[in-house]
Amino acid sequence: MSNARNDHPGRVIAGVDDHRQSVVTLQYAAEEARRRDAVLVAVTVWSPYGGDIAERTMPCPELDASQKASAQSLLDTACRRAGLPEGLPLERRVERGVLGPVLAHLAHGPHDLLVIGPRHRHTLAWLRPSSDRYCIRNAATPLVIVPDEWAPTATHSTPAT
Repeated sequence: MSNARNDHPGRVIAGVDDHRQSVVTLQYAAEEARRRDAVLVAVTVWSPYGGDIAERTMPCPELDASQKASAQSLLDTACRRAGLPEGLPLERRVERGVLGPVLAHLAHGPHDLLVIGPRHRHTLAWLRPSSDRYCIRNAATPLVIVPDEWAPTATHSTPAT
């Protein structure tokens, strides 16, 4: 089922971070991608140790490579734990930056859907930049925030970890 407007498949873009909800977010995004006959794009981010200012004053390519490899490992682990269905077109992206702005930038096509997890509800969560708040304000595509209580359908169950 391709989209009638321009015969290009859409994308379902899912944000992945180090929170356990990322597995559920990926499962939801996979079901949406399968339903829409779209490509699932799983995205995580990395940033230089100490931030961009430290990177400009004292660059360390080895440390950057380590940060990027760590982000790739996080993404691979989340995709494995989500038990993504065979045959689903999947693009894994590891980008440099902050999750909210990276997701909002990537989700720009007319048939894209952005899927993110809910806000992290721990004591000092309001002190950290919130990717969901950023995406709500800045995404140019439809946005789904997967609720905590969402569970995958019976045909797509969570594998044991």
